[in-house]
Amino acid sequence: MDVPYFCRRDEGDGEKWVDWYKKHREILESDIIHLRRADGRDMDYFLHVNPSGQEKGLLMVFNPLGHEVKKGISVPLYYTGLTKRAKVSENGGKAKKYTLARDYTIELEVTVPAGGVKWFVIE
Repeated sequence: MDVPYFCRRDEGDGEKWVDWYKKHREILESDIIHLRRADGRDMDYFLHVNPSGQEKGLLMVFNPLGHEVKKGISVPLYYTGLTKRAKVSENGGKAKKYTLARDYTIELEVTVPAGGVKWFVIE
């Protein structure tokens, strides 16, 4: 009998994601914008936005493929309330500063491992 995908994770994985959810609860319970529909043929991603919170946005990027994907994506930040600059941190790491384009977007170079997920906090 095949074991479901979610059961093959380490036991500490569930606790890790619960702690992550609690840390980012305000933005995760805010509005969501689907940026690329999940079709199983490429990365898919969506953006949580909250212009009144400390975390203005949280971008989630998923790779359903069996190989690593590296891709540049345009992230619209209009609904985050940011107008000139954004600080973006990948998976809780050190934040990089970006200048927004005239259409309130930034360009992110994203690399996601096979079957993996990356998340970016935008302030």
